[in-house]
Amino acid sequence: MEYINVKGVKKPASKLVMGTAWFSPDFEDEIFKMLDLYVESGGNVIDTGRFYGIARSEGILKKWFDSRNNRKDLIIVDKCCHPIITPDGVHHPEYWRVKPDLITDDLHYSLFHTGCDFFDIYLLHRDEPKLPVSEIIDRLEMHRQEGLIGAYGFSNWELDRVKEAYEYCQEKGYTGLAVNNPSYSLAKVRTARWPGTVYADDEYAAWHEGKDITLFSWAAQAHGFFADIYPRDGSAPKDIQEAFFYDDNFERLKRAQELGKEKGVDSINIALAYVLCQPAGVAAIIGSRSRKEFDSCIQTLNVKLSKAELDYLSLKSDCL
Repeated sequence: MEYINVKGVKKPASKLVMGTAWFSPDFEDEIFKMLDLYVESGGNVIDTGRFYGIARSEGILKKWFDSRNNRKDLIIVDKCCHPIITPDGVHHPEYWRVKPDLITDDLHYSLFHTGCDFFDIYLLHRDEPKLPVSEIIDRLEMHRQEGLIGAYGFSNWELDRVKEAYEYCQEKGYTGLAVNNPSYSLAKVRTARWPGTVYADDEYAAWHEGKDITLFSWAAQAHGFFADIYPRDGSAPKDIQEAFFYDDNFERLKRAQELGKEKGVDSINIALAYVLCQPAGVAAIIGSRSRKEFDSCIQTLNVKLSKAELDYLSLKSDCL
């Protein structure tokens, strides 16, 4: 395992973060085995949120924490202010929940349901551009000073809003943003898969250099696009096609396959390595559901890409 330092977090954080969005009581035995494997392999960061697993992930984590007595050894990332998700898994953006009081409500809800008295990292799951960043940051800073969270940041915020929040923290003398969590991958995403989600490009990712803000990428493997698992005959899920099915992405996939052959790994490994090898220092949230998928992610840590290879994969250059 490889590790990265995150401002406000007392222990080094593993660069592979275990995601819990797929958790369900129906797969509890498999989930426990995957979490055990992750920890045995040196992983120590778990990413969750109130509506993950349609509001069941946190309860499953509590059972695992209690049965393993290992909460103190882990870095827990929790999130607030996600729009309502109904039991059928449908997102309802008409129930937008980005308000200071809902930050507090979600925080106490999640602390209770995970059995934690503190979250190492706490993130807003969405943004509300009409709301001044001061109202959001002040509430997060209040909870940090209360000792309920150790560090804070955002998920799915556009770069201009992140910059505004960063500058506000500097003006106020706050410890400030520690983590930024957009989706960042080798792919260029044209249409967001869910309302309010933000997909960073290379320029967005590069902004983090020298800022003491760690980029945590969700969907760093582009939802399996670089595993080449989706048929191109029109039968792939519509949201996947709208997000990823473009000529430039298929060229990136082709180049990832080419480099994978040279390095003895799969194209999905090259795509994940693209994220992890960025000079800004990036952690990637993975959602491994099997030993095979997890081993593939671990294998990626051995793949190192040069600047020339990064440029080639991103189509900035046509030669290595």
